[in-house]
Amino acid sequence: MTVLAGTDSRPHGRVADEVRALAAAGVPAHHAVGAASWTARAYLGLPGLVPGGPADAVVYPVDPRRDLGELDHPLAVVLRGRRVR
Repeated sequence: MTVLAGTDSRPHGRVADEVRALAAAGVPAHHAVGAASWTARAYLGLPGLVPGGPADAVVYPVDPRRDLGELDHPLAVVLRGRRVR
């Protein structure tokens, strides 16, 4: 079974809340974070961080799987190789 995270609630961009809700429901943090990132990309047929793939990444000061509150505090957001935040 594949579990994915997503939302259409307002304000937009609150997928971190969905990740935390998955964890609160018993999904391990590693899988909850994956549901909003690498697992979702794989489900959609998109490459991960591989040579030649789109350089999409969110950078955190610490591993957000250890503290899901960190999802609200990225150091950088990289979209298609360009830093957008």
